[in-house]
Amino acid sequence: MIHKDQNQESHFDEYAYDWWNKSGHYKLLHKLNPIRLKYILSKCNLNGKDILDIGCGGGLLSEELSKNGANVTGIDSSKKSISIATQHAKEKNLAIEYKNKSIFDLEEGKCYDYVICFEMIEHINNPDILINKINKITNNQSRIFLSTINRNLKSFILAKIMAEYILNYVPKGTHQYEKFITPYELTSLLERHNFKVENIDGLSFNPLDESFSISSNTHINYFINAKKHT
Repeated sequence: MIHKDQNQESHFDEYAYDWWNKSGHYKLLHKLNPIRLKYILSKCNLNGKDILDIGCGGGLLSEELSKNGANVTGIDSSKKSISIATQHAKEKNLAIEYKNKSIFDLEEGKCYDYVICFEMIEHINNPDILINKINKITNNQSRIFLSTINRNLKSFILAKIMAEYILNYVPKGTHQYEKFITPYELTSLLERHNFKVENIDGLSFNPLDESFSISSNTHINYFINAKKHT
């Protein structure tokens, strides 16, 4: 399929029940979440802003964005994940709009101030179509925040082999190496679709205490922050 991988959707449906289990399949995402939020808050003010969280999963980041005053729409093609996210937000009295749909099926018309696409672009088949779609649902001066995995031998060994098959940090089959994307490739995609990259920051992981930190090392995981211009 051009846009989305059905096998990847089934994979996330399978583990949807575990989204809010801090010691379960997504324990590292729980540890990463404060760093993701810190990164966004260091670049912009969320209060009153319309934000689209693409690939929101069970709503880990969407809830934090909402708590910081944003008007959040979270979308995910996993029906079970959206169900979990909706129920959890209801329990926390958070007004988040969740939609069970892919970004490629999202209706155009509404434009967002910020678009968040964390740990998602490496799960789709055609990143160019994704960035083109985001261009259509954003205004001039809108921002896009992305995080993903670099493509090189080091990332293959650590993010794929070690993380999935040796240390079991994430479920086997979570990543496909050929879908990893370099900062240069992603920057070129963004520029083709009217986004100017303002920052590229690395994301480092310490396996001793399973902690994350923002760094200058982009060899494996990295963030990109870009602003739209026309």
